[in-house]
Amino acid sequence: MISPLSGAWTVYGKAHSAGFELAVDEINAAGGTLGRKWELVIADSKTEPQVVTEQANRLVREENVDFLAGTFSSAERNAAAPVATQADKLLLYPTFYEGQSQKFYPGVCNPNVFMFGPEPSEQVWPHMDYIVKKHGGKFFMIGSDYVWPRETNRLTKQKLQELGGSTVGEVYIPFNTPQYGSVLAQIRRSGADVIFLTLTGSDTVNFRRQLAAAGMKKDLVVWTVDDEEAATSGIGPDATEGDYVSFDYFWSIKTPNNEAFRKKVTEKYPNVIMNTVGVAMYNAAHMTAKAIEKAGEVSTDAMRSALEGMTFDGAPQGSLTMRAEDHQAVLPSYLVQAQPNWTSPDDMFKVVHSVESVEPQVAQCDNLPLSKA
Repeated sequence: MISPLSGAWTVYGKAHSAGFELAVDEINAAGGTLGRKWELVIADSKTEPQVVTEQANRLVREENVDFLAGTFSSAERNAAAPVATQADKLLLYPTFYEGQSQKFYPGVCNPNVFMFGPEPSEQVWPHMDYIVKKHGGKFFMIGSDYVWPRETNRLTKQKLQELGGSTVGEVYIPFNTPQYGSVLAQIRRSGADVIFLTLTGSDTVNFRRQLAAAGMKKDLVVWTVDDEEAATSGIGPDATEGDYVSFDYFWSIKTPNNEAFRKKVTEKYPNVIMNTVGVAMYNAAHMTAKAIEKAGEVSTDAMRSALEGMTFDGAPQGSLTMRAEDHQAVLPSYLVQAQPNWTSPDDMFKVVHSVESVEPQVAQCDNLPLSKA
């Protein structure tokens, strides 16, 4: 398992690793798979793609792991994927991401990689009509300057145009930008109804606090597709009240599976703020265990074939299916709004719109289906 336990995305790292560890403990408590207990080898990505390459190579060559799980950013995933391909190991990727398109992002399509997190047509598109009807269709987009924000915004603009909306501004910010005065001025002049936010890490904290301090939120709303419970906890209630967030999972959703999952997380990891990425890691482990049992062996080809088309009813957010043709999880989608004076993830968000299962757009890959012949 490769997790961001240090570096820029440490805020996600605790949940990322805890979700997988919890699932492994459950698998082993039930006897393991094919009579074998799982042994978990943990590596720190340090939020650096070069480190991911080194760690992935170490795991497959020295530790002789049966498969790889984790990485966080798209850059980290794309650092691990060639190693997985060369070693013929699966990579279980948990993070919400930009989707698979060779035209706009060459190299993302890979038969050894399974995507357990949502892409924009699952995370964003199901809620756009709700936002546009309630708040208006003039979007100002601000994101960190790398592939996930750019691709997410491209797909969001595509859907926004279909709904009769428009993009009144689009800005990409270098990592670790401390001041946002010039961007706030652009937003003020734009007449935007909605700030569509794909900033990450400390940048989203700085921006959202400065936006609130400038008194601009009375005239528009914020919709972020990055700031789950851990990130929102770091920003605070005053700067987040009324803001929207969309993901496939939130700690406070009411499902029978999530009630049981919350209890287990609280007992084992009382200081971890669980989130969408941690849940994706949890689901990935359990689905892989099911795949091994179904295949009757721990070989990459057998696990791949068994995962393709698999449905998992034990997911905390509800049932999910791993689509065979492009290795993309078919997930539910939730839009939540941050509540006044929240004190913890328990009372942080209220679900305002949801879709039980979203069929994402099919990956734009020349090598579809992704399964090897």
